Amino acid sequence: MNTQRILKEARPLFLPWCAVALAGALPLVYPFDVRALIILIGFLVVPLMATLSLGDEFQHRTFSLLLSQPVGRMKIWGEKMSVTVVAIVSAILVFFLALRATSIHPGRLELAFAGAWIVAIIASATFWTLFTRSTVGGVALNIGIQSFISFTIPWTKLTDGLRARGYLAPGSHLVPSAVAIVFLCYAGVMVWLGGRKLARFQATGGMASDDLLMAGPDVMPGALADWFRSRPSGVVLNLIRKELRLLRPVWLISLLAAAGWACLTLLGLLFERGYSRNFETAVIIVGVISTLMIAILAGSMSLGEERTSGTHAWHLTLPVSSPLQWLIKLAVALFASFVGAWLLPALIAGRLFGSTHILADQHFGIRWLLLVLLLTFAAFWCACALNVTVGAVLWVIPVMIAVVLTGIFGGWVAQKLVDLFLPSFDPLAYRGLAIALHKIWWSWRVGGHADLVSTVLLAPALLFAIVQSYRMFRAQPQNSTFSLVRSVWPLAMMVFLWTFSLGAFNTFVDNAAWQVWGLVLETNHAIEKSLPSATNSDAMHPLQLTVDDLAKVDPRPYYPFPLSESTRRLLRSSRITVIPDKAHPRGFYCREHSTGIKWTTCYYIAAIHLADGTDLFESNEPSTDPNYPYGHWSVYIQWPGAKAKELIWGR
Repeated sequence: MNTQRILKEARPLFLPWCAVALAGALPLVYPFDVRALIILIGFLVVPLMATLSLGDEFQHRTFSLLLSQPVGRMKIWGEKMSVTVVAIVSAILVFFLALRATSIHPGRLELAFAGAWIVAIIASATFWTLFTRSTVGGVALNIGIQSFISFTIPWTKLTDGLRARGYLAPGSHLVPSAVAIVFLCYAGVMVWLGGRKLARFQATGGMASDDLLMAGPDVMPGALADWFRSRPSGVVLNLIRKELRLLRPVWLISLLAAAGWACLTLLGLLFERGYSRNFETAVIIVGVISTLMIAILAGSMSLGEERTSGTHAWHLTLPVSSPLQWLIKLAVALFASFVGAWLLPALIAGRLFGSTHILADQHFGIRWLLLVLLLTFAAFWCACALNVTVGAVLWVIPVMIAVVLTGIFGGWVAQKLVDLFLPSFDPLAYRGLAIALHKIWWSWRVGGHADLVSTVLLAPALLFAIVQSYRMFRAQPQNSTFSLVRSVWPLAMMVFLWTFSLGAFNTFVDNAAWQVWGLVLETNHAIEKSLPSATNSDAMHPLQLTVDDLAKVDPRPYYPFPLSESTRRLLRSSRITVIPDKAHPRGFYCREHSTGIKWTTCYYIAAIHLADGTDLFESNEPSTDPNYPYGHWSVYIQWPGAKAKELIWGR
């Protein structure tokens, strides 16, 4: 083996190898459920490592140069396979050795299934990469085909016969073992097909023939291929046809995902009869993997492959405005993601699970759609910021995590700063506005409009990202991490400033509103606790209380805390007048209750005149309504200079 060629093959695998090895150490630093991490490594990172060796040749357009060397093709293939196998196996071993230091101890069946999956992934990577002529296409078809096999094997005639004979009771190991055996057989066939395809592969060259995405009509039926050909007229339709043609791998993956959902239809029927205990896991795996793949590829593949092949700059010289090209590319990407990652699964899931399952829930469907569209736009943004498809795909999730963490940090900083400076001034000068805004916000959240509110709040950041993506679409970016960070930095600062402003405003409103409501709650419990010793008072001789009188009362067990500092400050120099309720004008009426602990309810009407001229009116009266056995408590507030009272509590 030539050392230089081995180093060339190992170089692109180094960073994924480090990522897999370090991922196993994460549970040692921060304990968490590692099943999601294992699925991520097995379903995404391992297929990527298996495809990178050949995929990089297509990405950098060096495949023709590779085949022109005075080295046999089978030797080249053997070197690539050897380096790939060593890199993947060593990374997985380091990953599981790190996991074994925790409480993770997979059984023999799980290890056998994982080993068969990895062998099949490595064996089929050559064929699918050569078939698609791209790294992304090879990874997508490799994952899609094996996932399809995983969920169709349990419904073959063989397993039907075993199930009819009672061999496939819940918890049986026969089906996973059968899937592992099929994977090994599939791996043997794909090794032969991969070597055969490489031996017969013809690198014809040319800008438009380096990739399956640019291939001729022989990859699809003639009638359908004819529709995708450009016409002498119709600029917009020609651009749409081009985008649909570039996204052919996305349509193929969408069909495979739809077939997987259709297989889950049968699985769901059998699950209701007790044949499977892993139904929810299968739904999550199919849903998460297919949604991520389709949404991310729909946003990044078209522009990424154009820039990889060098045709994007040429397209910008066409007599078509760049805003129109950008808009059509983004719209078609969102449409493909909408159809493949949301519409088809939602239609099948509605038939599959009925109205009681989470996938058929309306609110979950809206959140799912928003996530799909957001992922697609994030992938499109990364494709505009980078010069290759693989980089755009790999950076989607890290960029989204970085932006989200920046937003969370902005909200946290705002809360800490407002809490730090709030005691130095009186926010209750704006308490009327604060209570009104708090009521509106709370009613929207309780009314189920939280998704709409979140979308509206994200609108400025999304608008900024859209404008930024158009500007990057017209430029020729560099394929470097520094270039990506330089593009993310303005967006992250925009998100930070926006969440900081919202967080500061929300914290201020909450503090101002809750100081009033804290005043109401604390005075209510303090007054109620002090009334049993004042039963001789009547409507003609009201009870007069001060803040010092209420501060001496221990409100427990009605209320766990005494008067707070803010309540004492608001009640300073106030006048508190308490009279019996209307039903008992001759004296306060109190009654005992017992709900685990004994406590007393006293009924009264109180008027609290604050020093700034604000008046609070509390009314706690008995009720004959069985739904309110303890009485009706209402609180009205009248601001200084206002002629009418405003209800802020009760009814």
